[in-house]
Amino acid sequence: MGTTTPPPGLPNTYGPPAAGSPVSPGRSPWRIALFALAAIAALLWFRRPSYLPDLALGSATAEGVAASSTAAPVNCAGANGCLVVYVAPWCGPCRSSLPGDVALADHLRTKGYETVFVVGMDEEPACLEMTRSIGRPARLDTDGRWAKAAGVRGVPHFLVTTPTGKIVKRQAGAYIAPPEQVAQLLGIS
Repeated sequence: MGTTTPPPGLPNTYGPPAAGSPVSPGRSPWRIALFALAAIAALLWFRRPSYLPDLALGSATAEGVAASSTAAPVNCAGANGCLVVYVAPWCGPCRSSLPGDVALADHLRTKGYETVFVVGMDEEPACLEMTRSIGRPARLDTDGRWAKAAGVRGVPHFLVTTPTGKIVKRQAGAYIAPPEQVAQLLGIS
């Protein structure tokens, strides 16, 4: 038969403390919860706000021709902010939502928001073909580095920014709704 008392010099972890031994306080669930809340608060307090990446992207014309100008970062020129729409040529929902995204861009222009289309995550010919189907100038991110830096994890992806480029809302997934309703869902009213 075994014994239920530890050898001399080791703590008693088998049950209630033995008579005459000091009781260790252990970890209170409240203490752990308080520590976790403090850690989350510190993370939120010291986290830098997310801004549009400062990586240079090539451009394409509305006709789907690579622009000869040098690459530059995506900058916000809207008086009230920007909407960056990130799409990929291989993405079915991206292709099906393009007419609504273009209508959304027209609607947001009246509210002082600029819309920038970024086409990426594919070869340049496919990205240029998608730019032609958008019918607007677009930025090209063929290698997906800009998407990774911006935290784009799914396409289509919408980034709403302030005029300084600070990202205030991000949303992945296609919207098939009237532009006014989509603007409200993105926090632009």
